[in-house]
Amino acid sequence: MVANVIILVCINMVGMFMHNLMEHAQRKAFLDTRNCIAARLEMEDENEKLERLLLSVLPQHVAMEMKADIISPVETQFHKIYIQRHENVSILFADIVGFTVLASQCTAQELVRLLNELFGRFDQLAS
Repeated sequence: MVANVIILVCINMVGMFMHNLMEHAQRKAFLDTRNCIAARLEMEDENEKLERLLLSVLPQHVAMEMKADIISPVETQFHKIYIQRHENVSILFADIVGFTVLASQCTAQELVRLLNELFGRFDQLAS
């Protein structure tokens, strides 16, 4: 009878020990899964920010082409050049003398109106 009680107590203690080990393993697996999901969500958020930044600097077709090229693992000696051909293009470089002083002395609406008039004259001269 005493032997049966000792065996039952030992089996019960082994069961509690195994339960604690399993509980610890399950909690660790849960925390690892949660951390993995949080890292993935953060990475997706950063990728969205990066794409918005890229689209704010480059035209969409160039940004998408660059993104596709970055994803593809083709190694070349030179970087790809992203160009698009346009017919009948003129490029005008203009330095507006005293622009900083002018911009500080007038309102934003006046400055935009003045620049619009100036670029309108540039367009007239170019055509």
